[in-house]
Amino acid sequence: MRIQAIQQSMAELGVRRFLISDPKAIEYVLGKRFHVSERFLACLFQDEEVVLFLNRLFPYENEAIEIVRFHDIDDPTLLLTQRLNGPDLSIDRQFASGFLLKCLKHRPDLNVSDGSFIVDRIRARKSKDEQAKMLLASQINDAVMGEVVDRLRVGVSEVDIAAFIRRRFDELADGVSFDPIVAFGSSTADPHAQCQDRKLEEGMPIIIDMGCIKDGYCSDMTRSFSLKKPWNQEIYDTVKEANLAGIMAVKPGVRLSEIDYAARKVIEEKGYGACFIHRLGHGIGTDVHEPFDVSGVSDVVAFEGMVFSIEPGIYLEGQGGVRIEDLVLVTEDGCDVLNAYPKSNEVLP
Repeated sequence: MRIQAIQQSMAELGVRRFLISDPKAIEYVLGKRFHVSERFLACLFQDEEVVLFLNRLFPYENEAIEIVRFHDIDDPTLLLTQRLNGPDLSIDRQFASGFLLKCLKHRPDLNVSDGSFIVDRIRARKSKDEQAKMLLASQINDAVMGEVVDRLRVGVSEVDIAAFIRRRFDELADGVSFDPIVAFGSSTADPHAQCQDRKLEEGMPIIIDMGCIKDGYCSDMTRSFSLKKPWNQEIYDTVKEANLAGIMAVKPGVRLSEIDYAARKVIEEKGYGACFIHRLGHGIGTDVHEPFDVSGVSDVVAFEGMVFSIEPGIYLEGQGGVRIEDLVLVTEDGCDVLNAYPKSNEVLP
């Protein structure tokens, strides 16, 4: 459990009351995932006490914290507001507005603020054990990507390749970390393309974006190819250059917005700036998308132990696209790239 880390983070930021409602963040702190659907779930850190508000439908014991149990016919927001010993309350960004409105009805004096950074910065700094697990997940991803490439032949379909990826990650890991993106031809112009029964032909652009979960930690990698002949060598080379520029910009003390800019600048200077339509990257760990965003609006500063993606792309509507994604671990003086699968074999034989 990471209770002390949360309490220390609160003390450093001068926060007396912090409410975590995100089940994934609660799992990170308590080591237990609760699948409560639409029901109320929250963990209150208040001064020295830790209180978990949990529906009686979900059995759980933990001697390190207090557990307030309630029935479906109870109002858990009333139980929560009755426990607050002051009006100031920091909440995470996942706290449902419906529950928040009820809390404000019970306690009109509540002064609510965003406290997401309290837990986000702890989750973002991966321990040595976490780093090792993420490296292993990425190594499995590398291996399966090699197997996927061997199957990229004329006539194979997107759904066939996606099914193969799921099967191999079930065999080698603990399943996929997200639904694989397998796109051929013009569908590669959609960054989140849905797999279809589209068949691969010579010269088509190909995007494979996939990841697995291993020992509770995620991997994520994208590679772009074409079959037999290049689809658009200039675009591929530009995206690859942007990927490498983003990686080179990573080191402690650099704003994530600056890393985004380092990659984006390459694409803009080649005249494709309007075709790079998403952020450069995202944090990753026990979830495939974690704080913090690597984007032009992020003022977060990179620090040692962070793991996030570097994934520039260029997308030409109706024609095709290229994306190259790696995961990087911020080190003392730069970063380590967790993915080893090459980016130089864009044209498949």
